[in-house]
Amino acid sequence: MNLATRTVMTTLVALAFLLSGVGVAAAHTSLVGSDPAKDASVASPLTAVVLNFSEEVNPSFADVAVTSADGRNWVSGSANVEGPRLTVAVGPDRLKNGLYTVSYRVVSADGHPVSGSYTFTIAGVPEEPSPTTAPARAAPSTAEPSPPAIAGSDTKASVLTAAGAGLALGGVIAFWQRRRHRRKNAAEHPGDEPGP
Repeated sequence: MNLATRTVMTTLVALAFLLSGVGVAAAHTSLVGSDPAKDASVASPLTAVVLNFSEEVNPSFADVAVTSADGRNWVSGSANVEGPRLTVAVGPDRLKNGLYTVSYRVVSADGHPVSGSYTFTIAGVPEEPSPTTAPARAAPSTAEPSPPAIAGSDTKASVLTAAGAGLALGGVIAFWQRRRHRRKNAAEHPGDEPGP
């Protein structure tokens, strides 16, 4: 096998190794459980939402929204993070019967942002008594609210970074192989100096 073939093969093996590592590195934290659970129907008043992740999350970059169909965010206060467990209080008013969306964006311990959302329903919770002189209310809107915008993670940049690193590593390996080959030839043939 000549030097060029070995260099190409070495570069391809190194690149394949690096790119196969992207799949392992992309296995960042994920939501493994929640209370209320995804698609759950809750029949009692709710005071908090709990999210459990597969690994610790950075408390400085934990963001959660619990929105009702009218777009109101029911989270009160900031998130409480304890390792992989994130808790947010909801209120101060009692959540009414209806569909709610939990949207989250956290940063895992390795610095990778992770986001997602799920829904649950509150059904069967008795309505709070209304005051005797209730003001007139506007008719509810029939337009569907858009969920809060939470940026997703960009794995394309990770793949491009890994590919660039693989190519750089391949170049270093090719340079090293060529240098080693020249030294070997110089040692075997001391009078033959290779030209530039």
